[in-house]
Amino acid sequence: MQRCRELEKKFPLVPSTWHKCHQYHISDKLMPDIRTVWSFGVSKECRMEHWIRKRNGKARIHTWDPTPISKRTIKRENQCSYKWPIKHTSKAYDPSKESATFYTSDPTQRCYSLENFNPENLVDSFTVECTSLAKIKDELGGNVDLIKFDIEGRWYEICNEILDLDLPVKQVVGEFEMYMGDTDQEFEKLESIIKRFEQSGYKTYCNRLLPKQKREAPCVELAFVRT
Repeated sequence: MQRCRELEKKFPLVPSTWHKCHQYHISDKLMPDIRTVWSFGVSKECRMEHWIRKRNGKARIHTWDPTPISKRTIKRENQCSYKWPIKHTSKAYDPSKESATFYTSDPTQRCYSLENFNPENLVDSFTVECTSLAKIKDELGGNVDLIKFDIEGRWYEICNEILDLDLPVKQVVGEFEMYMGDTDQEFEKLESIIKRFEQSGYKTYCNRLLPKQKREAPCVELAFVRT
């Protein structure tokens, strides 16, 4: 975790003028102009999406998450009286696989993982269809203003695909887990992603507001904003 915090210190904190949307922060310059949001990873809460809808009634939000609880989360959020309902797709993100299996050792089945971390206490598993940004672009078009992800280890793939497709996204915000593989390799991959974004005209910010926001997991939280 200390290594994660040290990396985050290399970048400026998100400005105080930005909109706090749960654990994520959206640029104050972008918020009024958001028209399309692609959000990957919802699970048991969609508070970022909720606050965007509350502050920008024109935003159309699409979410992707295959876990059973995510369907209930979006259904509950869509009971709020906003102009555009959230469009939810029960697929996992993976640009190279047709399907993926999720596992949980949580008796409440609220938290699933792509890794079977605790096979002796496995409670449930299921296999779902995968999608990619290329497929989504073919279906929805490439006009997207904001992309958010919390997809447990697929951050490297989704960030590279954003840049490979040259999507006109104005802000990318997400959680970069450092515990899904060899730690040194994961940090090298993250450094390469940061370099690619900055070479493509984005500025890097630390999304974590310390000391108010404290997370125990070995994750890095960053935001990339097109300059």
